[in-house]
Amino acid sequence: MVFSLCQREWRPADPKVEAKPASGTIKLWPQVLVALTASLAHLSLGTVLAYPAIAVPQLTKPLPPDPSQYPHETGAGELDRRHNTALQETYNQSQVGEAPPIVYLLDNSTDSLDRLNYTLTRSDTSSPLSPRPQEVWLSHSQATWFASVHTTGAILGSVVCGPLVSVMGQRRAILITSPFILASWLTIWAASLFSLLVSARLVLGICIGVTGTAAQIYNVEIAHESVRGSLTCLTDFFVGLGLLFTYALGMSGLGWRWTAFTLGLVINLPLTIGIAMFPDSPRWLATRGRKEDARKALSFLRGSNYDVSVELENIMKAGNGGSKNTLGQQVRSLKNPGVYMPFLTSCGLFIFTQFSGPYVMYSYTIYIFQAAKVGVSPYLSSVLVGVARVVGSAVGLVVVERAGRRPAMMVGGIGASLSLGALGFYFFLQNGHGGGRYEQWLPLAAMISYTLIVGATISPIPFLLSSELLPLSFRSLGSAVSKIVFYLASMVATCSFPTLKETLGPEVVFSLYAVSAFSLALLVWRILPETKGRSLEEIEEYYKGLNK
Repeated sequence: MVFSLCQREWRPADPKVEAKPASGTIKLWPQVLVALTASLAHLSLGTVLAYPAIAVPQLTKPLPPDPSQYPHETGAGELDRRHNTALQETYNQSQVGEAPPIVYLLDNSTDSLDRLNYTLTRSDTSSPLSPRPQEVWLSHSQATWFASVHTTGAILGSVVCGPLVSVMGQRRAILITSPFILASWLTIWAASLFSLLVSARLVLGICIGVTGTAAQIYNVEIAHESVRGSLTCLTDFFVGLGLLFTYALGMSGLGWRWTAFTLGLVINLPLTIGIAMFPDSPRWLATRGRKEDARKALSFLRGSNYDVSVELENIMKAGNGGSKNTLGQQVRSLKNPGVYMPFLTSCGLFIFTQFSGPYVMYSYTIYIFQAAKVGVSPYLSSVLVGVARVVGSAVGLVVVERAGRRPAMMVGGIGASLSLGALGFYFFLQNGHGGGRYEQWLPLAAMISYTLIVGATISPIPFLLSSELLPLSFRSLGSAVSKIVFYLASMVATCSFPTLKETLGPEVVFSLYAVSAFSLALLVWRILPETKGRSLEEIEEYYKGLNK
């Protein structure tokens, strides 16, 4: 093997492997079209992640004004009078069409945020499109459950996904799950009880646990190695689009109910209709022994001018000539170093990535900006972060193929660590350790740079690697279990953030996230091989060769 600081490659044992006979011209558009459609499942994932950032401020009652903001006024009666007057003014303005919600985005004062929360909620509950439902208010503990319960569901979904994908295939798993996603969003839209809201979020988590894993594996298995990185990272790009779309709906003043209604219809109907029109993964068909169906699927994906015979034979060989690996056989295969080494690598990448805080940032975006007291509205700041996420994911589509997985992950881990360290330093200064108004640009700059870096590197690439590194015989179970590890780490990070912030302080919490991001870079440097430009079958042979 040949090692360098940013590249870890292997030379195949058989020199003939390097010389691949030309098989015709590959058409890219069928693969791109299929990958775009499957990636709508991750657009749905992005909306589920971002929805609490929009809904929670509207579902929790605005707190009374902070006495420290009125140093010249004393007495609870005066504060209540100011608070109630602000809300009454908002009601009166909304009656005559003055001061739409977007006006309040330009002002970051406490009264303005209260008016925005009130207006968004009121515009939803008094909508002429439906009977006025019973109002819902959440306590802070209920809001935490609402924001994080989807991770518990995603763990359950990942447990279900392994056997479901193994038996039904990735495409059918997405088709089965999509109606439940739509039903969950409609339940949130109509809910008048906290139990219904949390139950719907739990079901959404189960569904994205299935569809997210299935769509990721599907894109990996339908793509040619020359474009596999970019097509697979489309899923993360669509996560960013889902985040941005949800933030934009929240900024528009649509309200949390009609935002849920819109998210359910706009995303899931195109996904269900589109994915039903395409073939199953040729590699999944190979594990079912359906060689002729696998040939037809490859011919559709590569184009009629491309000879798929060589690729098909390699796929059938990797699939053990159509051997149907049972769940027990896949579990027993973990004794093989060629299986457990890539599996543990995949799990390690997910753990360090999630403990770097990306899901915390997505779920608590507005909350973090409110705590930072920056000079820009938290709602507008959240949209800027959403734009940065999309731009970063777009850059990642190029980086993953040009730079390679390994160097991109190393640079991303170090860059994310620096951004998180800057955010922690800001909160350190805010706690009375020096500094002044001039550093208020730092939280927004740190969040945007962190989101750009994460979107381009350490967010999409671990998902790509979790499907690339695992052998075909273990891919359905291994991908599902690694996603369980991913969602467990995400749940721990998301649920622990409010408690850690209160006990340790935000400066310590973001510093811990920075340490995790730097540890991710070290892990990649030590054990991750470069998979760029290698077929899935070649990657599998590499890990088999490590034990020889």
